[in-house]
Amino acid sequence: MLLAGSLLGLALAASAASAKGQLQARATLVELGVDSVAGRLVLGNTGDAPVSAQLRVFAWSQENGDDRLAPTTAIALSPPILQIAPGGEQVVRVVREGPAPSGRDQTYRIIVDELPDKSKPNAGTVSFRMRYVLPMYVRDAVAKPASLVCRIERQAATAALSCNNSGGRAAQLGASSLLDASGHKYELTPGLFGYVLPDSVRRWPIDAANLAKLGPTLRLETMLNGEALTIPIASAP
Repeated sequence: MLLAGSLLGLALAASAASAKGQLQARATLVELGVDSVAGRLVLGNTGDAPVSAQLRVFAWSQENGDDRLAPTTAIALSPPILQIAPGGEQVVRVVREGPAPSGRDQTYRIIVDELPDKSKPNAGTVSFRMRYVLPMYVRDAVAKPASLVCRIERQAATAALSCNNSGGRAAQLGASSLLDASGHKYELTPGLFGYVLPDSVRRWPIDAANLAKLGPTLRLETMLNGEALTIPIASAP
């Protein structure tokens, strides 16, 4: 069963019962290097009470322009359920059990959910559980760098930015804006915009009214894997 991309995000909060523990992921991504079969993820607790967490891993792909997560046995996490003492840390082993990548990086998402403290009553209270959704890559030795071609897609009153990555590594897009030939600017986001996976297409809805304020010749200014990049864009007929 595919799980929708609504699970994605770097750190999300969900309403639930929680102790005074403060769950933290000590990394923003996990990667296994070329020829590596194991790595690690470190979780911490900055609070003054124990905190429990559950970890799951999903294969990450993009279909019809959207993110998809699907259950996988290619990656194992140990331990999958844990408790961290106040001020403590827990190392989680990340082990590749499936075949090595071939020609492009393998892409996964690790989801870390804080578990509610069942010993604490929650009647009449509102608190929060943390969720971290971390990208994970199993690196391939011959994977080509990310290479993007982007265009604007228009349908009636809607519009979307579509980017195709023909490379073998994922493209992380940071702060991104559309600009026209006169320098008029439509800021898409000041922070993380999203990812285009290897040999995949990702589409993002954009505001048609803001897009209409720009001229026909556009470019995308973005941060691609941490480096500034300008990509010319053609509006689809």
